[in-house]
Amino acid sequence: MFYLIALLLIAFIIVSSKKRNKAKMKSSQLVGIEIITQLKAVISLVQQHRGLSSAWLNGENNVEPKLADLKHEIQRIINRLHLTPINQSERWVGFSDHWKRLLILKNKPSAANSFEQHCLLIKNLTYLLEDMADSHYLTADYCNALPNIGYTWRELIVSTENIGQSRAIGTGVCVQSNCSSVDKIRLNFLTETMIKVTNETLQQLSHLPEESANHINLVQLATSKLEKLITTINQELINATTININHQEYFTLASEVLKSFDDIFEHQIKQLSKAI
Repeated sequence: MFYLIALLLIAFIIVSSKKRNKAKMKSSQLVGIEIITQLKAVISLVQQHRGLSSAWLNGENNVEPKLADLKHEIQRIINRLHLTPINQSERWVGFSDHWKRLLILKNKPSAANSFEQHCLLIKNLTYLLEDMADSHYLTADYCNALPNIGYTWRELIVSTENIGQSRAIGTGVCVQSNCSSVDKIRLNFLTETMIKVTNETLQQLSHLPEESANHINLVQLATSKLEKLITTINQELINATTININHQEYFTLASEVLKSFDDIFEHQIKQLSKAI
């Protein structure tokens, strides 16, 4: 009788411990999703800031009010993230410091330097986003319903960054009405990478059975918009004798592609929230 009671007590302790651990993990996952969502917003806004900075540094002063609005919105999200566990991350501290220094402009930087600094900021945020997914149990090991969720944190983010870089470079080209040999090389590389990485990435993303139709529609729309952007880059920028496309038109076109990829990211987050 004593042994039976002891076994039941041990079993109760084990079950209780598992329940506490599961609840603790879910709480961490929910916090992680919130942090990642905010981080993704910062990445998107810094990408926009890079593109408009390219226009500004190439002589388009009309974008200054938009740049000011972006700085304000980025700072608002930074202040919010400072109140989360991410504030303990060295990558986050590094980003915050780098961003402050980027905004302290005693003299206008070159367009090339501005582009490079923005790319470094975004690269750091991309690594940080993946770090947050790992530390908050948002990987395939803990999300069986979405076995390829890792593609959302890595490849999907990289794909959007390729598009973002093409937006920034192309916007500068349109403002200058000239596509230099360096810009052509960069745009050629980005379009080739976008085709390869994007096709592979979008096909690998997981989805819940009940979200299959939504997932397919989002992927098809993003693919269609990306193909239009790539065609525009090739015909209107790289291979054009003269640049006739307006920088606002090009920026809007590239932004629509990025929006379609962001919609896929948000759908992945939505599914993840349901699955955990």
